[in-house]
Amino acid sequence: MSGVDIRFFRPTDVARLRRNQRQIQIGRLLVLLRNVAVLAIVVAGGVWIWEHAQSDARFAVKHIEIAGEVHTPRAAIDGVAQRYVGVNLFQIDIARVQRDLGGVGWISHINIEKKLPDTLRIKITERTPVALVRINGALRYADETGVAFADLTSAAGDNDLPIITDASGAELTRAVALLRELRAHDREIYSRISEVRPIAPRGFAIFDRQLGAFVYADADNVSAKWRSLYAILGAENQPRIEYADLRFADRVIVKVSDVIPSVSEGPGRVAQRSALPPAQVPRSARDDT
Repeated sequence: MSGVDIRFFRPTDVARLRRNQRQIQIGRLLVLLRNVAVLAIVVAGGVWIWEHAQSDARFAVKHIEIAGEVHTPRAAIDGVAQRYVGVNLFQIDIARVQRDLGGVGWISHINIEKKLPDTLRIKITERTPVALVRINGALRYADETGVAFADLTSAAGDNDLPIITDASGAELTRAVALLRELRAHDREIYSRISEVRPIAPRGFAIFDRQLGAFVYADADNVSAKWRSLYAILGAENQPRIEYADLRFADRVIVKVSDVIPSVSEGPGRVAQRSALPPAQVPRSARDDT
């Protein structure tokens, strides 16, 4: 027996071994119960603090800080924001505040921050108008998404924005998309446009303030075609024109005016912005085929 390792023999006191195992299991159970109790206390404390904070008058909104407004009427902002004065800061639904302020015309989107204990911070980003649109005789600003969002005012001005006429819905969106493209990629031509009128299904009648005439075009490669028109007129010693049609793939159609410019319409002056009588507009300019 002296050569046998005693570790492979069953202990003689089996009962004591079982008692030790039970004590270990009980100890583990007590540790688990203790952890559960601590967690329950923490959760209960958190719930109590949350409920207390939502009813504590110290967290009622007393101050509203607003930044970013330039053209947005402050009275319109205050009319919405003041609804939340006195409301518990923890009970304010930020999404609801954003929806309420989103109904104010100039506002594009809003960032809101709650500052303890009693301040609500509102950062406004305003819409950028790219055109004016004539609706029921009134001029309204239109943003780059085609939303007509506010009436023209002297305070905001027009910044020589082009006017979109005879357009609503999808046609308004299409006209705004044309102006947005030119504004982003050819500011020079964009600056010369004073009026845009959509012609279904794809065309536009565009008044060029420098030429003093309408240019008929579609949205395909319009910038390059327009510059080709300027090159042609430059080569012909800048004749006065009645209209130009750029909607053809391989040619530019120009109707040269037979009228001798008057003194009021001489160099440096812009002719009156008005559409040609229908009889003077070619079929290709009236019907976008």
